[in-house]
Amino acid sequence: MAAKNAMALTAFCMVAAFLAGPAAGLDGASAQEEAGIGYKMADGIYGVFTFTFEDGVETHLFPVFDMGYDLVENRDLLGFSVEGVVGDAPHLHKALDEAFRHKQNPRYGSFEVDIDFIKDGQAVRTLAYHGCRVDDYKVRTLADDYESYMSSKTGFAIVDHMEFLCAGLSPMTGEANPDWQAGHTATVFGPAPYDFSEDIRTSVLFEFDEGAEQIEFPYFELTSGFEEEGEEDGNSTPSFSVEGTIQKHPLLNKAIDIARNASGYLTDAGVDFEATVKFTKGGDVLRTLEFGNCRVSAAKMSTLADREEGFTGKSGFAIVEAIGFQCIGLSTADTSYDGLRGDAPVWGAAKTVNVLSPHEHPLGTGPRAVATFTFDDGVEVIDFPIFRQGDILAKPNPTFELEGLVRDSPMLHKRVDDNLALTSTAVANTGLFNVDVALVRGDGQAVRGFNYADCRVSDYAVKSQRDKEESYFKGFALSNTFDFTCRGYHPNNPAYDAVFATHDKASTVSTLDLRSTDAWGPGFYAAASAAEEEE
Repeated sequence: MAAKNAMALTAFCMVAAFLAGPAAGLDGASAQEEAGIGYKMADGIYGVFTFTFEDGVETHLFPVFDMGYDLVENRDLLGFSVEGVVGDAPHLHKALDEAFRHKQNPRYGSFEVDIDFIKDGQAVRTLAYHGCRVDDYKVRTLADDYESYMSSKTGFAIVDHMEFLCAGLSPMTGEANPDWQAGHTATVFGPAPYDFSEDIRTSVLFEFDEGAEQIEFPYFELTSGFEEEGEEDGNSTPSFSVEGTIQKHPLLNKAIDIARNASGYLTDAGVDFEATVKFTKGGDVLRTLEFGNCRVSAAKMSTLADREEGFTGKSGFAIVEAIGFQCIGLSTADTSYDGLRGDAPVWGAAKTVNVLSPHEHPLGTGPRAVATFTFDDGVEVIDFPIFRQGDILAKPNPTFELEGLVRDSPMLHKRVDDNLALTSTAVANTGLFNVDVALVRGDGQAVRGFNYADCRVSDYAVKSQRDKEESYFKGFALSNTFDFTCRGYHPNNPAYDAVFATHDKASTVSTLDLRSTDAWGPGFYAAASAAEEEE
C-alpha cells in the first residue's frame, strides 16, 4: 500500500512541478489554450504521458509528441518521441541512464507507456504502447539564432528530447454509438474552431458499413486524381489527405486500426468506404468531390511547433493527426454550372459571361492577374492572386498556372471535371479554350499581358495553405491550383505599344483590347502538332 501511495505521490508531484514552471511566461493566452499544461495548445488538446516502470509510475505532460512513423506501415517495432523542458523526472531519467549503461543489451528494462490526449478534461484518444525501451536521448537548447538574443518576444528553451521504441501498440478504436449500428445515421463533428480565409471550410463525410461520420478538417490536400497520364508525378489512383487536432472519431479510428492489421498483405479486405468532400462558404457549397472505394493509406500523429517559440509563449503547440486515403473512383458534383446556364436548351442559349469579384488580398505596389477564359459556351473572368508562367523558351508547348482560394467558378470547374475522364493527350485536345492573362495596375491599366490559345486543364489540385502550428492559432486558407497547357502563345507589351500609338487614341489598354477573340494574328506562337505535343 505504501509503495502504491509513493507511486501516486511521485506522479502528482511531477505533474504539479511541470505545470508550475512554464505558465509564468504566457501573456494573453486564453484559459482553453493554457488548460492543463501551461502552454498554448491548439483546441485545448494536450497529452498526458504515464510511464510504468518496474520500480514506479511517473506521469508527465510533454507538449511535444511525434509518432515518428506511419501507423499503416508494416513495422516490427513502433517508435515515438517526446520533448519538454528539463525538470524533475527521477524514474524516467533513471531509465535514460540505465539505457546508456546497458546499450549493448537493448532489451534491458522495458516499460509501458500510456498516452491520453485530453480535451475539456476528457480523454479523446489513448495510445497504449507495450514493451518500450529508450532508443535515443539528448538535451538541447532551442533557439532562433539572432531573434532569441535580441527580441523580447522569444528566447531560449533547454529541453529533454527522448526517443523510444516499443514492441506493440493497442488498437485505438473507441466505443461505438448504438445509433450507428441501428439507424446508420451520420454523426456530425465540428465545426472546427479555427479561422478560415473568407470562411471557406472543408468537411468530409465518411460512409462506412456501420454508419457515417461527417468531420470538418482545417487542412485538406488533394494529392492525386486530376493529373494527366504520362505526367512525371502522375498517379491514376485518386487520393487525398487531411489533418486536424486529435479528436474522438470512433468509426474513422476503426478504419485506421483495420488498415494497420492489413498492412503487409497483398489484399485489404473489408476496409473500403465512401468519402464525400465538400468545400463550403457560409451555407453554400462551392465544390464537391466524391471518392469511391477508399481505404486508409497513412496515419500519423505529431506535434507542430516552431523551435523555442511554444516554450517561451510567443507561439504554441498543435498535436495533430494526419491521415491519407487512397480510392478507386472519383467524381464531381457541381450544380453551379447548370444554374448559370439556366433552363434554355444548349442550341438556344446565348453565350454566358460570368465575372467574379476581385480578390481582396494585399498586392503591395504590384499588379493583379486577371484571367479571361473564352469557352465555346461563354466567358468567365477570374482575378487570381497567384500567376506562374511556364518556361516559354524551354518547353514545346506554353504552360502556365493560376492559384487562388476555392471560389464559385462553374465554367472553369466544368473544364476540370470534363478532363477527369480523359485518359490521353489526343483526346484531351478536344474542348480547348483560350485564356488572356492581363497584369493590371491599381489604376486599371494593363502593364503586361499574355494570350494563350487552344488550352486545356492539365492538372488541378486543392490544398489548405498553412504555416506550421501558427495556422492553428491564426487561420487556414483553402486554395485551388489550375495548370494549363496550350498550343498558342502571344505576349503583350502595352507600355511599348503606347510609345508608338497615335495621339488621337488613348494609351490606356483594357483587358478586352489585348486580342480579338475571333481571329489569331500572325504573331502567335503555335505548337507544331498534337503528335509533337505528346512527345
